[in-house]
Amino acid sequence: MSRPRKPFGAQQPGRLPATMMKVLAAEMSDPQRLRRGKQYAKNGSVLDIVVEAGVVTCEVQGSRSTPYIASLEVTAGDGMPLRRDVQSVCNCPDDGNWDDHACKHVVATMFVFADELLIEPELLDVWRGNERIDVDDDRDHARDDDPIDDDRTEPTDTGDELPRRRRHLQLVRDGMEQGRAERREQHTRREREALIDPIADVLEMRDGATLPDIPHLERAEERLPRRPELAMILRDAYRHLHIDWD
Repeated sequence: MSRPRKPFGAQQPGRLPATMMKVLAAEMSDPQRLRRGKQYAKNGSVLDIVVEAGVVTCEVQGSRSTPYIASLEVTAGDGMPLRRDVQSVCNCPDDGNWDDHACKHVVATMFVFADELLIEPELLDVWRGNERIDVDDDRDHARDDDPIDDDRTEPTDTGDELPRRRRHLQLVRDGMEQGRAERREQHTRREREALIDPIADVLEMRDGATLPDIPHLERAEERLPRRPELAMILRDAYRHLHIDWD
């Protein structure tokens, strides 16, 4: 878990992958969500970002007090993925919308990730599952002449950044899964509940009911205005007036 970084200067090493990530964001969203997501990324609404193999997760402060959790999942491979290789997930109400566009929180995640790639392009390999350095393997395969090898203890939370990120990511994923389960339950409950019309009993025509007799309506006496122009217009309107009783 770390705060998103802001690139400084024009000569950054990851200009190409950062630009391709922004293009991918435009492909996955519509112009309105793209514009709002860019604004979220620009004004600091993205609070934290976690980059791991197969997923980038961000906490994005939206309109509610609790931040939204947006993630960008990708299949393993090399280089910048295609649209079909990426799946976006967010616990906001706009996630899974009917037009299959990424929400503004996912767009903000992609633009913040683009800034991270601009500073450190190696994060693209981490995201695609091609990370070359495994911290756990390095810890297990330490030098044999290490005097404290036999009594090695696990690093504390303060000193071991990777396990802390994994724990944070697990909590994030648990929260996202809980949110999806709650939305599925609400959707199922709405489908089970029948739509009740409050005036259905009033409008219902019961068997054997008779309609009241409606007396014949006589045409009212025409009272035309004195001005000939207005009188002609009103007379023409009366002539073409037709009322149908259903």
